[in-house]
Amino acid sequence: MDDAYSREIDYLRISITDRCNLRCLYCMPEEGVSRMGHSDILRYEEIVEIVEAGVASGIRKIRITGGEPLVRPGVVQFVGMLKNIRGVEELSITTNAVMLPELAGPLADAGLDRVNVSLDTLDPVNFSRITRVGRIEKVFEGINAAVVNGLGPVKINSVVIRGFNDHEVSNLSEWALSNEYNLRFIEYMPISNGFFSFAENYISSDEIKEIVLDRFPELKECSRAGNGPARYLCRADQKGSIGFIEAVSHAFCSNCNRLRLTADGKLKPCLFSNDETDLVPVLRNRDGDVRGGLIRLFRNTVLMKPESHEDFQRVNADSRCMNEIGG
Repeated sequence: MDDAYSREIDYLRISITDRCNLRCLYCMPEEGVSRMGHSDILRYEEIVEIVEAGVASGIRKIRITGGEPLVRPGVVQFVGMLKNIRGVEELSITTNAVMLPELAGPLADAGLDRVNVSLDTLDPVNFSRITRVGRIEKVFEGINAAVVNGLGPVKINSVVIRGFNDHEVSNLSEWALSNEYNLRFIEYMPISNGFFSFAENYISSDEIKEIVLDRFPELKECSRAGNGPARYLCRADQKGSIGFIEAVSHAFCSNCNRLRLTADGKLKPCLFSNDETDLVPVLRNRDGDVRGGLIRLFRNTVLMKPESHEDFQRVNADSRCMNEIGG
């Protein structure tokens, strides 16, 4: 399924909830955001219908996101439902790992392939500050549970924010390499009504990379399998890696292969666009060929994908917060 710029679109990120058990400073305001109503959230069976239409259109890789996807009841059974769809070649989840100690085993048994864990600091005090309510010990337990249950290679996502956790870049890198994790440093993006100022707290991947190489000069460019746009550095033994996701400083739009499905049934062609395709009327009116209608909406949305995000013009009063989009 190619878009108007000859990019193959084969990857769908699915937000199954806008709710989260943390309140990260860069993701949402302290008071939270207005939650979607229960009737607005897609049922799992509806998401399965959408994925089946997506696979028929060329989707091959699925990532489950949120909010925090593990807070939604029935997520283990949902993973099994997706895994049973013929044509889904890779199924992963992005999580804060707080609930992974209990769920890693059942998720692996249901067919989940791997996890990405969001972790921006190794400092318990800093973690409590950035999440407002979290305990970092649960995250470490969750990561260990993912490794034990074969949900790897485990990828760690760290958003780097100047003046908050940029002093931890070296320590995060050493921790990841010593544990053979694939760590990706993500540039802070102007994508929410969070606590930090983009103008004051943004730090480029080039600067982050300098910090890493100053501490680990032996690292060399390498490749890693997966869906993402990260550029990686590895040691000679290739165990563990440090990656850089550079949406701001080195936009990777020319290689974008993804669509996003929000929890309330909107198909988004671009993270940094307010354009959306509402799938709910076709799903719930049940008029005519529902599957055919969804396939047409997939293909129409793919053709809506912009060539690039054009300097984050989506970020305005009408833009969704990150917990509503699904990363």
